This record gives sequence, structure tokens and C-alpha cells, in this order.
Amino acid sequence: MDVLLDRDRLRDARDTLKTAKDDFENAGSINDTLEQAIGTPQGQSKLRDRVGWFESNWSGNRDELTESVENVYKRLDGIIEGWDEWEAEASAQIEGQEDGS
Repeated sequence: MDVLLDRDRLRDARDTLKTAKDDFENAGSINDTLEQAIGTPQGQSKLRDRVGWFESNWSGNRDELTESVENVYKRLDGIIEGWDEWEAEASAQIEGQEDGS
């Protein structure tokens, strides 16, 4: 039985998960920068306040999502590492058999 596993695609997915996790973790500081950039045009702070409100309400959901992404990342990384180790061991065994060891 053949097993086909596109580890390049798995690595791409793992890297994308890492980027997403990093982005979620940095969202608070990005929001602070956005609030500063908005400022108080014409003495009004409504837009800046809404941006702050959104970030505060989204924060709890973002924390849960960040944790879920981290868990998937770890599992995917384990799969990739496991297959890489298995391939290295299998290759070494095959080379040993071909060499007559």
C-alpha cells in the first residue's frame, strides 16, 4: 500500500498557521496604532472609540482562536516531524540493506 503525503503543502499550511497566530497575538498593538492614527478629527473621538470597543470585544474571541490555531499548528508540526523521521529511518534501512549491512 502506498501512502502519498504532500509534506510541502503541510509545511505551507503550518507556516500559514504560524503567521495567523502571530497576527492574532499582535492585533492589540496594531489596534493601538490604529487608534492613534485616527486621533480625534474635528474634535470627535467616536470613530476611535468604536475601534477600541471592537478590539475589546474581539479580544476574548481572538484569544480562543489563537489557542486553537496554536493547537492545530503543534499537531501539524508533529505529523510533519514524524513523517520526516520515519522517512529518514526508512531510507537508512534501505541503504543499509543495499550495502549489505
